[in-house]
Amino acid sequence: MSTEDIRDLVDRAVGGDKNALEGVVRSIQDDVYHLAFRMLGSRADAEDATQEILIQVLTHLAQWRGEASFRTWVWRIGARQIMRRKKSKDELECSFEAIEQVIAAGDANPPVPSISDAELMILKRELRLACTEGMLLSLDRDQRIAWILSEIFELESEEAARVLDVDAPALRKRLQRARERLGAWMHSKCGLVNALNACNCLRQIPVALEIGAIRPQDLQFANHPVRQDPPQRKLAVLGAQADAVELAAREFTSQPDYAAPESVLAKIRQIIESKSLKLFDA
Repeated sequence: MSTEDIRDLVDRAVGGDKNALEGVVRSIQDDVYHLAFRMLGSRADAEDATQEILIQVLTHLAQWRGEASFRTWVWRIGARQIMRRKKSKDELECSFEAIEQVIAAGDANPPVPSISDAELMILKRELRLACTEGMLLSLDRDQRIAWILSEIFELESEEAARVLDVDAPALRKRLQRARERLGAWMHSKCGLVNALNACNCLRQIPVALEIGAIRPQDLQFANHPVRQDPPQRKLAVLGAQADAVELAAREFTSQPDYAAPESVLAKIRQIIESKSLKLFDA
């Protein structure tokens, strides 16, 4: 959507046009939800955070003056809201050390469950996505959000720095540390980045099922709705000499572009219709 289009949409929404208001929500809800999901690690927490962020955006919609792009302005509200939230259960439980314990348990080669190949492939995909999300959650929040904004959403360092209200050198330092931490850990432990590592997703399924890291009746990732028209990502073409940092980044950025569930928009509609909060404060 062009700058002129979003400006017109916001102006009409502030003027009381409910269709324009819904258009504003639809234009940002997937990005907001995707950021919340990657930062918090669960659908329920991401939905709650997305609703809070969207309400903040709507409440202050008239305050967007156009000095920054609408996207940057929304990112700032979203990042601030997420960073202020109490850590989610997944954040508290995830660490590189905890993942290493799961990997070690898989070294005993427990038997793979007797299920169909199709079901096994779904569990393998769920574990792959859950494990990489766990790696992200193992970073501290400052590094994690810098990495997500820069690598997944491809914000330039100056824009990401404005979103996080830090200077560009500080942002780049956080990003470098996150890249190096993920790259080094995955190179030493993960079979996706280094084929010499014993760990592979299929082998770890029995352990993940036993400890509840993946739940066949409650898949968090493998069956998650994705965008029908995801933004074009600049995925690097990696050669044979790609280093661990590049391989790790490619593994994360090639994952699904998660879409906000329709229930998020439905809740926002209910709030607007109930007139339970004052929108568009100048």
